[in-house]
Amino acid sequence: MTCSASNNVAAVLKSVITSFLLLASFYSPARAGMAFDSLAALAESGAPAAFLAPLPAAEPPEATLLRPAPGLSVYFVNVGQGDAIYMEFPDGKNALIDGGPSSSASGPLALFLKERGISSIDHVVLTHPHADHYKGLQHVFANYTVGAFYDTRVDNSGATGDNAIRAKAAELGLPAFYPAPGDTLDWSAGVEVKVLSACHEPFSSKNSETLNNCSIVMRLAYEDASLLFTGDAGEDVEARLVGEYGDALRSRVLKVGHHGSRYSSTSPFLAAVRPERAYIEVGADNNYGHPHPEAVSRLLEAGAEVFRTDLSGTQEFSAAVPMLCMAVTAE
Repeated sequence: MTCSASNNVAAVLKSVITSFLLLASFYSPARAGMAFDSLAALAESGAPAAFLAPLPAAEPPEATLLRPAPGLSVYFVNVGQGDAIYMEFPDGKNALIDGGPSSSASGPLALFLKERGISSIDHVVLTHPHADHYKGLQHVFANYTVGAFYDTRVDNSGATGDNAIRAKAAELGLPAFYPAPGDTLDWSAGVEVKVLSACHEPFSSKNSETLNNCSIVMRLAYEDASLLFTGDAGEDVEARLVGEYGDALRSRVLKVGHHGSRYSSTSPFLAAVRPERAYIEVGADNNYGHPHPEAVSRLLEAGAEVFRTDLSGTQEFSAAVPMLCMAVTAE
């Protein structure tokens, strides 16, 4: 407390005593007179200086300030017609789901990671072996330290790029995981990542729909936030998920399946998920007609706010933790 503040306190205290004496004089004039005489005697002797003198300046106490703790941040990266989702967790760890269609150092994923100053990625996921999901991982494996690789067992027999990605991961000695439905991934303290669908048994196919439906589907939960990542899974997988999990699919955020294809985001699936936000990763003026108007209409009818990378660029979803109290020394 400063000297100025102490003087103010003394003045207020003196005023209170005076008011008390005046009130006492109304009810008991004799006693009030005695009190006034005593106060006057103290004033003449200088004794009030000890009673009403300004308090000495004290050292400021240790202050308690509220500082926000880091939370969960999820970026739906604008990589054109493809998927790349980058996540940062509260404990400082991070993850990347798919890499988009460009392996170039000047490609959108490479530029995004460079702008954020990323040098390592703890967890890298390839949801399924299509080039618009795996090509960017070539750049990631060549230029970043990767902690672990999560993959589906299906081989795209109509391409060789997925084989190159897997060979590079093996060359780097990365721990490889092939999650099965029901598995829980240990990615970060306080963050639950549950695998809902995956092709964890080896086989080959060049059928596009088969490969899409082998996408690793995951639900992430942190605090009161929940996000459902569906890769390119279509209506058959959605129907199976509704049958197996029902209301447990409920998620605040939906990464829309297969870039908003006509044959994804079915009404029964959306009724189970009930997303508040729906993110569509899609390229502008693409040749596939994505996102299909019917899929967008179903998302809106389900009550979701729709975000598109082709219209608004990279999108971020954040979930903060409650404020933490941190004691600091006041200056």
